[in-house]
Parts: sequence; structure tokens; C-alpha cells
Amino acid sequence: MISSASTSRTLIVLFTLVFFSIASILWFYAGGAKSTFTLSPTELTYRYIDDTPMGGDTRGIVTTDESGNAVLSCTLGEAYKWPFCEVAISISDDVTQGVDLTHYHSLVIEAAYKAPMPNERLRVYLRNYNPQYSSVEDPVSMKFNGLEYNPSDVLSEYTLPLNAFQVLSWWIADRNLALEHAGPELTNVPLIEIATSSTPAIGDHVLVIKSIRFEGLWLSESQLFRGITSLWLLVVVVILALKYRQSRLTYKQERSRAERLKSINMALKQKSETLSVLATTDALTGLRNRLDIYEALEERITSRADRSCTVLCIDIDHFKRVNDTYGHDMGDRLLVLAADIMRESASGGDVIVRWGGEEFVIFCPKRNLAQASFLAEKIRWAFEAATWPHGELLSCSIGVSSMRQASIAAMIADADDALYRAKNGGRNRVEVFAESLIPADA
Repeated sequence: MISSASTSRTLIVLFTLVFFSIASILWFYAGGAKSTFTLSPTELTYRYIDDTPMGGDTRGIVTTDESGNAVLSCTLGEAYKWPFCEVAISISDDVTQGVDLTHYHSLVIEAAYKAPMPNERLRVYLRNYNPQYSSVEDPVSMKFNGLEYNPSDVLSEYTLPLNAFQVLSWWIADRNLALEHAGPELTNVPLIEIATSSTPAIGDHVLVIKSIRFEGLWLSESQLFRGITSLWLLVVVVILALKYRQSRLTYKQERSRAERLKSINMALKQKSETLSVLATTDALTGLRNRLDIYEALEERITSRADRSCTVLCIDIDHFKRVNDTYGHDMGDRLLVLAADIMRESASGGDVIVRWGGEEFVIFCPKRNLAQASFLAEKIRWAFEAATWPHGELLSCSIGVSSMRQASIAAMIADADDALYRAKNGGRNRVEVFAESLIPADA
């Protein structure tokens, strides 16, 4: 017989794994994976820069106030065509050994800015050193990753997404860079520069900097869940392998233990059925996938006397471009949010399926064509109104059809044709399959 001690050890491992998984998820959502790099003004080196080397008459200075805040004070003159003043903040003593900011998603500046005119903006540059195009002798050779923002005149925090920083076009043109070096780069940043805007007001400007920090995650949500899933799969495989080995040894020792082996096989069958259920669920979004969906849908439709049904085919517009620009981790986050929008828009009688990639299908056994079209517009509008984590708008195209030939496959093909027309018609729209609009007795 299989010893009770072995079963107890397995339960202990599984309960430990459950506890670890729950604790890891709670730890993540409590902010345990957050990574913060804070720059204190009292520990940094500042340099004052203005337009005087170009013949300008701007005058200013960088000081420290009684609270330890860095203060940039300057009076912009009119002698130079593009007057400016700025503070250069060194975050590394060696410009060739800067800070890798690729694991951070935001720059948070706590500062106050007073200018002669309201709504004056500030420029923030994250200067990157790369020996492929930079040299110690030429400070301008460090890449200008820049962004402008409108600060407050009182001390307040402002969050700047790092993926919004862009390389200045004049710098790219002056350096005659190869295409692979023309994009933003934050792998080796030794210097931060905060300057007046490109078209500042002439007069007195005062910038008070209390703190600068970078925020990010050293472990993403998708990495966490992939790790937990991989751990579970590993443990299950190990447990199943050990169980099988133990069963084989028991069978060889005593044929009378066949009943016990039968019980173990039943347990394995139950686990196989559980895995089969899991196989019909999309791991990323939690929606149904295409496996066995036809059989499940037939059961729902058969329970209705009129066997009516409608379907929506939904495709996220330009999703490949999002993946290419922001990476597949961001793409996964957008797919999860898109699935949530569909859940919130649909009702309990609807069946939402992730059909593949960025395409979804919603079966509506209890909706007629008009109601399904209304649901499609509701989802399309929700996509437009949502705030997406990559900071851009995201839309979808939807094709709608109803069952005309008592065939689920034909109904899906009709909706797919309508979806094709929606995409060819400019995307971000709903199209209804034309023949679905013709009454059945016409």
C-alpha cells in the first residue's frame, strides 16, 4: 500500500504551494515588486548652464535653500535668439558609468517653477552615454532623451512616463546617427538636465527642486504569474512522476494491491479531467478558448425552442503595432483589459471566447440581431473611453451576424466577413452581415 506518510507529504507540498502562490500575489499587489531610485538634492552635483557661450546675456545661479532644495534662479535676456538656462544634475561621477533606467517606467519630479508668464513649460533631458556615438571630450555627444511638461508654481509631484521621452531631432541630424541608434535609450544615464522651454518668456525664472526619483517594477505581473504557473506545473509533474513510480513498485511487490492501484488511476483520471477543463480556458484572459466551444454552444442553443443565436467577431485595431512598439508584456496587459471590458459589457447569457491573438468572439444565444449590434457598439465605445496603460487610444472593429442556416460555423463566417468590411472601412466601427438584415421569410 502507498504509505499515508507519502500522501501527507504531498498534501503538505500542495498546501505550501497554495500558500506561496497566494502570498506572492498579495505581495505583488501590495507593491512588493516596486522599485524606486530616489535622488536627494543634498547628495547630488549641480551645474548651471545658460546661453552666454552663444552670445546671450542670460544670468543665473544654482543654490541650495534652507530646506536643502536645489534652486535654479536666472534672468533670461534677449541677446540670444533662443535664450535658456538650465540645471545639469550629475547622478554619476563618471559619465561613462551612468544608471540603467530600463527597469523603471516613470520619472517623478517634486518641484515648483515660477516664470514671468503663466503656463510656462520645462524641458527634461535624460542624457545617455553610449560609446557607439558618445565621447567624454564632447558633452553634446550624449543622447538627448527629452520631454516637456507644464509644472506647478507650488511644490508638487509630477509623473513623467519614461516611454514618452523622445530623442531630439536636431541632435539626431547633427550626429548623423545610424538608424539603430536614433530611438530613445536609457541604458546608461549619468546626467539629468532641467531647462526652460524652447520658447521661454524673457525675465526672472525660479525652479525649486525638492526630489527626483524613478519608479518601476523589478518583476512584472505577467512574469509573476508565469513563474507561479511554471512552479505549479513542475510540482504537479514531479508529484505525478513519484506517484507513478510508487505505484509500479507496489504492483510488483504485491498483486493484491491492484485495488489500490485502481484507486490511484481514478485519481489520475480526475486530474486529467481537471487539466482538460483548464485546457479550454485561456490562461492570459481567463476567457473560454476555441476548444470544445461548438459543443458547449450547441447545448445552449438546443435548450431554446427557436435555436436563434447571434455572434460578434471582435478584432483589436493595429495590435501588432502596439506589440512591436511597447513589447509583448504590454500587449498581454492590453489583452487582459480588453477581456475585462467585454465581460463588463456582456451579460450572463453571452459566451465570450478568445479566438486567437487579438481576436475575440462573443456568442449571444439570447440576443436578436438588433440587441447584438447594440452590444457591439457598447463594446466599441468602451474601448474608446478606456484608459489604456500604454498611454494611447485603442480601438476595435466588430462584425455582427445571426444564424441563418442553422450552422454555427456559417454564422461565424458571416460575422468574420462583416469584420473584414469593418477593417477595410477604416476600423473602429461595427458592421452587420448584410444578409442577416433580410428577414427569413423574405
